[in-house]
Amino acid sequence: MKIMFKVNNIVYKVVAVIALLVGFYACEEDDAEPKLDVKKFSRLYVSFEAFNSSNAGVSDTNIRIIYPADSSEFKYSLGNVSEARGGGVIYFNPFLKGLFQASANLPGLVDTAVYIMNVGEKTGILSNTGAIRNELLSNVRGLAYNRGYDEMYIVNSSSGNPGIYVVDRPKTRSQPQTRPLKKLNAPGIEMWGAAYNSGEDRLFTSKLGQDAAIYVFKDLSTKKVSDVDSTARIEPFQTLSIADASNLRGLFFDSVKNVLAITDFGDGTTEGTGRILVFDNFTNTVGTDGNHAITPSRIITGAATGLTQPVDVAIDTRETGVYLYAADRQAKKVFRFKLSDDGNVEPDKVLQTGSQIPVGLALDTRDDSTLPQ
Repeated sequence: MKIMFKVNNIVYKVVAVIALLVGFYACEEDDAEPKLDVKKFSRLYVSFEAFNSSNAGVSDTNIRIIYPADSSEFKYSLGNVSEARGGGVIYFNPFLKGLFQASANLPGLVDTAVYIMNVGEKTGILSNTGAIRNELLSNVRGLAYNRGYDEMYIVNSSSGNPGIYVVDRPKTRSQPQTRPLKKLNAPGIEMWGAAYNSGEDRLFTSKLGQDAAIYVFKDLSTKKVSDVDSTARIEPFQTLSIADASNLRGLFFDSVKNVLAITDFGDGTTEGTGRILVFDNFTNTVGTDGNHAITPSRIITGAATGLTQPVDVAIDTRETGVYLYAADRQAKKVFRFKLSDDGNVEPDKVLQTGSQIPVGLALDTRDDSTLPQ
């Protein structure tokens, strides 16, 4: 009997261990849906502006994910409710392994923060983890990351605190108030968007208002600031004017293909008048010094495009990447064009966002060619 008891006990333990492993595996499989090829894929995050728009008091899904973003089907696969009280600009960097979304800071909703989410490596599922909070971040219009210094550049514009705020170790932030490493004040300068060229330590932003242009800020990583309050005053290193541009907004720099794209629109209500300006060989176009005019290599615009008020853009940064994406807040659509498109062309794909207003895009594209970025 003792021998039989021992055998039964051993069998029970073995069965229990197997059951535990099977259960763990099943959970892993459940959590892993939808599965991603972690070595090669394209995933587009869309940020939406609304907050508590329903009478039921249910929080709006302010981030939706299009995956795969380069397939024949262009549709949502996942959604997330971040802690932002209305979504604003959004940013992803594979080395941070996280997604950052600024609050829209809508009228009557004081929310001066950039929210941080982990991204499931195998699933793409988002989980809210923290925030960069500071009362100065009242109108965030651009986010960029300097991997070499582990710094995030936060472009704040059109408010009482215009400038670029530098936050070190951004992924780890969750304090009630985050003190910026540097507060780079830019009085009187209204900006939108952010695109960083690590090779030359240059940050590009859109110039708002009259004489639309691209601002170039240089060497922010080594900019000296006051020992007392960590502040300094900055001015653009260059201003690159663009003929016929009216309302420049979001921009994106692809360092693999050396291409910059930027959105522009006229009255913001007439379909077909929105524009996407594409600059090939951009770093050579910028040059090394001095203000000057630059001319787009291609302009996507016209009735066939459907563009009305595009406010953000993203490029597939893989060497083999052929697509460009645009978020149009007035048309309430996300467009996919070919990067080679020019003139009055129909989009490759269009996703209607219904009542939701798309205001920001972040693209995660992976293969061997994107790893050095």
